[in-house]
Amino acid sequence: MVCLSPPNAKPEPTDPDQMSLGLLAGANGGSRTTAAQRRVYGFDTETYYSKGYDVRSLGVDAYVADPRFDCYLASFWGPHGNFVGHPSECPWEEFNDCVWISHNARFDRAVFFRMKELGIVPAHIMPREWHDSAALAVYLQAPRNLAGAAEKLLGEKPNKAIRDAMKGMQGGLLCHDKAVLDYALDDARLACELWISHCDKWPKKERLLSQLTIEQGEYGVQLDQKRIREGIETLTQVRDDEATNLPWFPRLKPSSPKAFAEACQQARIPIPNSTSEDDPQTQEWIERYGERYPWLKHMSEWRKANRMLKVLETMQSRCRRDGSLPFGLKYFGAIATGRWAGDAGLNFQNFNREAYYGVDPRKCLVARPGHKLIIADLSQIEPRVLAWIAGDYELLDKIRNGLPIYQAHAETSMGWNGGDLKTKNPNLYLLAKCRVIGLGYGAGCKTFQSLAKGYGLDMSIGDAKRTVDDFRKANPKIVSLWQAVEDSMRYHLESTYFMYLPSLRTIRYFDVREDDGLTAATERGGRRLHWYGGKLTENLVQGTARDVFAEGLLRIHKAGIRILWTVHDEVICEVPEDSEITVETVTELLAQTPAWMPGLPVAAEGIEAQAYTK
Repeated sequence: MVCLSPPNAKPEPTDPDQMSLGLLAGANGGSRTTAAQRRVYGFDTETYYSKGYDVRSLGVDAYVADPRFDCYLASFWGPHGNFVGHPSECPWEEFNDCVWISHNARFDRAVFFRMKELGIVPAHIMPREWHDSAALAVYLQAPRNLAGAAEKLLGEKPNKAIRDAMKGMQGGLLCHDKAVLDYALDDARLACELWISHCDKWPKKERLLSQLTIEQGEYGVQLDQKRIREGIETLTQVRDDEATNLPWFPRLKPSSPKAFAEACQQARIPIPNSTSEDDPQTQEWIERYGERYPWLKHMSEWRKANRMLKVLETMQSRCRRDGSLPFGLKYFGAIATGRWAGDAGLNFQNFNREAYYGVDPRKCLVARPGHKLIIADLSQIEPRVLAWIAGDYELLDKIRNGLPIYQAHAETSMGWNGGDLKTKNPNLYLLAKCRVIGLGYGAGCKTFQSLAKGYGLDMSIGDAKRTVDDFRKANPKIVSLWQAVEDSMRYHLESTYFMYLPSLRTIRYFDVREDDGLTAATERGGRRLHWYGGKLTENLVQGTARDVFAEGLLRIHKAGIRILWTVHDEVICEVPEDSEITVETVTELLAQTPAWMPGLPVAAEGIEAQAYTK
């Protein structure tokens, strides 16, 4: 059901990048400037920044609200004219009600609205549309940064050294410097050129998703400030107590890599490659040596407390006067699959799943007064999509007839026929769940053993191998899919492999080579990665699941329901307490089978809450 390249010929698939819709070109394909082009302007701003006062440290909204804020240059560039200079000298009326293009529009929007608050920009000035050329670039699998996007999509290599030299310099020293003026205007030009050259390759629904992502971060979510303060107090105490149990403290900082390495050497234990609490090998290392050297567990606890403490402190420091927390999300944060990602030092995609000493950052995110949250997510969307693409109709029919997916898998692949699996054989149910979650993309026995352990299922490496072998034997259609996508990529050696999703969006794999296995880059000019059938299938499935979810988001938005943000396949909405919008309203809008995936059983679950919870 997925479009793969034909095995009996080798035509280059049509690059969607080359398929102009003629939206900005002349009727005869020439370069005649149209009315639409004359109304399009690249818009860029330059602001003061220094060490400790920058977007990365503060977040966009706190950065522009800071007393040190100074926008000393605004620039517009378009086919019909341009301007660069101090914002107070800008002829804003000339650009009012036009289409503005900014590279990283979240930032330039924040600067623009702050200047309106300060009276620098007249209150009535607004663009007719405002698009983000950085979002356009990542949709086309080019670098997000302007220099990289311009190089890969326009064939230009802008010099960003001037920007680096501007750090810490006051605007009064820069706003009349010709090199700085040229640099600022060129950024606006590049943003506009990216749009004019490539906007017709960015579907309207994707543009809307990009705009919604920006607006969600600007609107923000209400904070429970009492809970934040209490959490910070608790975690500070836990962190300080754990630090006293580290052999190198207070001589050196608890986080000192050098002190940690020396302690390991003195104890004659291996230094792990990672100390991340999410790394299974780290947890195995702590379990192996922790009883003999208790400071290892204290170090792990210190890291957990410190990590969560920084999250709460960041939330508190970025909270606005009205009690709301703005944030950033990256549209197309995963450049191949198109999934969203966290941004600006506060990752709304990756909060801790479990409370720590009673502290749960998720519960600090609450509904505004007089409102409630409706939280809904697609049910096991990835394995459902995998079954649809692989053509596993038996499994799909059982799911469509009401069976839970893990029981359906047990009946079709594990020989179960004894009724309700979850109640009658909980251990087999857990194994079925681990198989569905962990084995659809070609994982080996060691990886599966580790995944199963994370779900509370301990098994020997031998049992893990037998489980992997049994899954592959019982699911030949999935195994055949792995081989099909790998063969399709190999068929495009020395060229670009276009993987067409059922939605007809493409994932591009650039410059495919056979280098000790298949290698290719998913970002234009980016790092080369190794690929095999299972990994390619994972991208195919995750990208498709993202597109199913995205269509649900657009339906929810069209229905006038406020979307606060999204987490993977989950949407968090906010509605008035007396609203007629219910959990069922949201789940029904989210869980509809796309026209381009007929027969896919899509389901969603949801809850109503006052605070964010999973």
